[in-house]
Amino acid sequence: MAISVDGAESEGAEALHDHEALAKRLKAWFGTDYEKQGDWRKEAREDFDFEAGHQLDETDKAKLRDMNRPIVIMNRIGPVIDSVAGSEVANRQTVQYIPREQGDVQVNEVLTAAAKWFRDQCDAEDEESDAFRDTVVCGMGWTETRLDYEDEPDGAPMVERTDPLEMVWDSTAKKRNLVDMRRVFHIKRDIPIEEARALCPGDPDNPFEDADYNATWVDGKGSEREPHHNDNKTYNKDGTEVSDSDKCVTMVRAQWWERVPVWLVLDPTNPQNLLTLEKDEFEDLKKKAKIAGVQLRFTQQTRKAYKQAYLGNELLEVGDAPCKDHFSFKCITGKRDRNKNIWFGLVRAMKDPQRWANKWMMQTMHIMNTSSKGGIGAERGAFFENDADGEASWAKNEQVTFLKQGALSGAAPKWMAKPTSQFPASSFQLMEFAIGSIRDVSGVNVELLGMQSGAGQAASLDLQRKQSAMTILQSFFDSLRRYRKEQGRLLLYLIENYLSDGRLIRIVGKDQEQYVPLIKQEGSAKYDVIVDEAPSAANQKESTWAMLQQILPVIGKMLPPATWLALLKYSPLPTSAQKDISDSLEKSQNGSDPAAEQAKAEQAREDAKTAAEIERANKKTEADIANMNRKADAEAQIKLRTAQAENVTNMLNAPTVAGPDGVPVASGNDGTALVMSMLAEMQNGMRMLAESINAPKQLIRDQNGEIIGTAPMQMPGRMN
Repeated sequence: MAISVDGAESEGAEALHDHEALAKRLKAWFGTDYEKQGDWRKEAREDFDFEAGHQLDETDKAKLRDMNRPIVIMNRIGPVIDSVAGSEVANRQTVQYIPREQGDVQVNEVLTAAAKWFRDQCDAEDEESDAFRDTVVCGMGWTETRLDYEDEPDGAPMVERTDPLEMVWDSTAKKRNLVDMRRVFHIKRDIPIEEARALCPGDPDNPFEDADYNATWVDGKGSEREPHHNDNKTYNKDGTEVSDSDKCVTMVRAQWWERVPVWLVLDPTNPQNLLTLEKDEFEDLKKKAKIAGVQLRFTQQTRKAYKQAYLGNELLEVGDAPCKDHFSFKCITGKRDRNKNIWFGLVRAMKDPQRWANKWMMQTMHIMNTSSKGGIGAERGAFFENDADGEASWAKNEQVTFLKQGALSGAAPKWMAKPTSQFPASSFQLMEFAIGSIRDVSGVNVELLGMQSGAGQAASLDLQRKQSAMTILQSFFDSLRRYRKEQGRLLLYLIENYLSDGRLIRIVGKDQEQYVPLIKQEGSAKYDVIVDEAPSAANQKESTWAMLQQILPVIGKMLPPATWLALLKYSPLPTSAQKDISDSLEKSQNGSDPAAEQAKAEQAREDAKTAAEIERANKKTEADIANMNRKADAEAQIKLRTAQAENVTNMLNAPTVAGPDGVPVASGNDGTALVMSMLAEMQNGMRMLAESINAPKQLIRDQNGEIIGTAPMQMPGRMN
């Protein structure tokens, strides 16, 4: 690295010195940890070989071939590992975020859905299942959680399984899942040189040499030596560089945390606010307070600052870690060897029984191949008439072998039967013991493998034996549960600080699914990471629930809803299902049951429909009565008019009355005018009645379209 002149020369020299000191410190940490983990790496490689069926090395195979002995390997470790790994796949767990605040406890659906979306985008469940399988095999499984900006500018979620043999961790860490480690290294081999240049371009004015990207100091560390293969595809800074487009390098990514000082300062402008300042910020505030004549109240503390660096043959890049509170690498640990401070899985205990099972099988086959299968031993010419014919026909049951005269008699016969070899009496028992020990030392019984230890085994006994096996393996599943909580906290940080950019997240609500924008949550709320319990896990809840099922049919109808809520906690249902059922029971108890509400609404609709039908019938009856009244009035008017007409006619036709003098006497009432007016009125009424009867009618309907009566149709332009 070049150093500028004049005033910047001292600053550049100081920066160069800091980089060299940091690179030296990181390499020293790496060398110490790698050396202490050398034995574990050797055993881990052997564990993976046994799990894959490679249970004899090439030296042993060559010896067996030289002795013409069969090579027999029956891998019984693989099914055991498959069974335990399959249990994890069948019982996958979910992560929920609950804000830590006063009041009701409700899950933050947005963050929980965002975490599920994050995991779905990168198939995190499959990657974590592979990491858990590594844990069962060798005792350690690793994943890396990060954002990939290469294919997506906004950042694509990534949860990737990392090979345990590529990881170097703090050798002083002792807690489960290495939660107390101070540093971690990831060795990445066979990186194309173009990718290495793009990853760490360096200073454009003073770029790195190609050989600077190759960490040759990694090879040969520890008791398990991994020699550097100079195959014209790698760089060697001390050797000749080969310009080949396929050249690859080895790089190391380091993450660690340091304690840095911070100052807690009481905000001069708001005494209720407490500021957390770093050194430069505190010095700046201190100067401003001195100018303003304000006395600061503060205290000094320390905080963890997470750092990250890329190492080749020298320090390539250094800066802050992607997450300020966590390592991006998370580990699942198995069982811990306290004396060596290393972690191991199930294969470690199964290797010796598997070796002995293979050896007993090969030994049995060798004895069977080399021992005699019957026959005789005879002097030449003393037994058969013809040696060639006798040798060919003696072992065939369908042929007769002719013997010499006297060959089967005499005190000293010239032949003897070959003794049949007998297998050692305990060889089969020893082989069965070795095969059975493979399962015994692992804690995985035949029931967990899907078989039965005896014919006609009861289902209850089968379930109890499965639960016993799961109890033995709970240390592995407990580590997986702790991993999910740690990884959930890392996801929460990435979601709040990198993914809260308004992208749409699908939320599965109680009523329907919906998309909502993912934005940064207001305030600085803290969240509890809750890992939901797997619904089909074999545990104590299932046995308790089985006992409750025997008595619930008898007393179930007598139990109040509050008791059902209490019993629900002992069911093997997942926590989310228990909450949904309890919420439903509480709503029904408070009179807000959705089913009851729906029934009530349906009853209200039926009542409204009945009332409408009654009102429609009443209107129709009223219309009929009105029509009948109008018809009766019309008939009465007709009768009245008829009577009046008859009276007038009678009056007109009445004989003239003569007086005493013989002159007609006039009536006291002159009815001519009255008769004429009555006739005119009657004619007018008859005309209107005729028009009303003969006029076209229109139908009268209610609001539902039902016919309730008739009325005369108004003619356009007609004036009454």
